[in-house]
Amino acid sequence: MNFSEEIETLIRARYPIIYIVTGEELRAQKVIVDIAKKREKNAFEWSYSSGILPAGMSIQSQKSRSGATKDPLLALDQVIDQVDPAIYIFKDFHPFLTKNNFAVVRKLKDIALQLKSSYKTIVLISPVLEIPVELEKEITVLNFPAPGRDELAELLQDILADVQKVRQVKMNLDDVGRERLLQAALGLTLSEAENVFAKIIVTGDGLEADDVQAVFAEKQQIIRKSGLLEYYAATESFDSVGGLSALKDWLEKRSLAFSKEARDFGLPAPKGILMLGVQGCGKSLCAKAVSSLWQLPLLRF
Repeated sequence: MNFSEEIETLIRARYPIIYIVTGEELRAQKVIVDIAKKREKNAFEWSYSSGILPAGMSIQSQKSRSGATKDPLLALDQVIDQVDPAIYIFKDFHPFLTKNNFAVVRKLKDIALQLKSSYKTIVLISPVLEIPVELEKEITVLNFPAPGRDELAELLQDILADVQKVRQVKMNLDDVGRERLLQAALGLTLSEAENVFAKIIVTGDGLEADDVQAVFAEKQQIIRKSGLLEYYAATESFDSVGGLSALKDWLEKRSLAFSKEARDFGLPAPKGILMLGVQGCGKSLCAKAVSSLWQLPLLRF
């Protein structure tokens, strides 16, 4: 069961409040709106800056709307007043779920009890998980998965199509290079991937296999923001490593396990290796060389 199917099941089962933890607000909202259309329900969105609006309304259209429902209590009152089946998407609602906002917490609990006997659902979308004790039994938490290879491939194709409407783009990228580029982009949000793909095309007038390093540079920025890991830019290769012929041969063969053909065949990705040795024997050098050989980022805790 994928994410869309899981959340649709919860909505059909009348779960009153669903909490989606993600920084990809628009991507998560699109999934919810598509489900609402499929289930023939109205879809509304709320944010502190705009109040309750029909989901997907443009910023220009929002300016003409009433801002009374910017207040979270008034917004929740409108959820109660709505009679027709609907899904309400509340964006960045987590600041109002802290212990000091007892009125909002109580109101949300009262609504949750009523929604169980209705065809209305509240979906909270936020990058931060904040659940007060009073609502622990009423809220179902889901983590929104990062975009997969197929979504990234579709995004890349759309970007190329848009750019080629304006100017010619050189594509010096075979199937293997394309697969490596998409593999390198895994873990990025769609917005981050869109930025780095567009940057590569604009600065290089096209795409080629070496552009994988530009994707790694984008990941380096993300990792730096987290402060938990250190990104290491590896330039070493196994030409600098003496001996270890069995290890080199195994790593060369297993590099094919990251290809699309290997996944389609059902070949599992390498599980990793443990290297033991005295200080200065080449363990770190091997790790750097593996990063270069497999075209994967090297991270240090």
